[in-house]
Amino acid sequence: MRKIDKKSWFKFSGTVLLVLAGVFCCLLSVMQIEELHRWYETWQQQLVLLEERVLAIDNKGLIVLAVFLLFTLKAFFPPVTIPAICLISGAVLPWYAALLVNILGVAWLMTIRYLWGVRFGGGSTIRFVRNNEVVRKLLESKGTGNPYMLFILRLIPAFPVNSISRLYGAMQFPYMRYILLSLAGFMFKILSYTIIGGNVFNPLSASFLLPIILLCFFSGSLLIGLTYLLENLEKNKKDEKKG
Repeated sequence: MRKIDKKSWFKFSGTVLLVLAGVFCCLLSVMQIEELHRWYETWQQQLVLLEERVLAIDNKGLIVLAVFLLFTLKAFFPPVTIPAICLISGAVLPWYAALLVNILGVAWLMTIRYLWGVRFGGGSTIRFVRNNEVVRKLLESKGTGNPYMLFILRLIPAFPVNSISRLYGAMQFPYMRYILLSLAGFMFKILSYTIIGGNVFNPLSASFLLPIILLCFFSGSLLIGLTYLLENLEKNKKDEKKG
């Protein structure tokens, strides 16, 4: 029953994200209407003033330190979200600096949780994997973690960064391979969050809405694809037992 609920949740979440992508596409189209565009330009002048005040903050080093502290806090306090941290740095730093800070911050977060898994094991996550044959076949490869699934799991938004990091640390997956695959899978999200943060003071612009549309569409498609993958694996497992 638990597995069915999980798959249903993946399918429902994927569908919601695809619907949201459509909604934001409609919003982007509506904003091309001249009258609405003129109204928005008048309202946005206030946001431009706020943006100028934020960018005028002198001590950028303190901002970078605060962002890294937030990534560290995320390693032990899951309610702190990676999108929120990336949006903050994107809003207050130049885009190239924000992107670098966000990449290094995510790598730092993943490293902390990986080392936690090496030191203390995978906890309830690894017990769940070992007790679930379908999930175990997906995640384990020759006694250690599956590199392809690590990349895919970093692409999918539904899987907690902390749990997957700790799990691969507990499975003694080689660190350099782990961090490179993790960052490669996570890069699209880091880039999108940073761009959204950089355009947060222009919330109805194409620069702000387009990354959200792509994130929703991409993430929704992946979640629905994962649902069908799990269903096929379970079907094959039943066929093997019958055979």
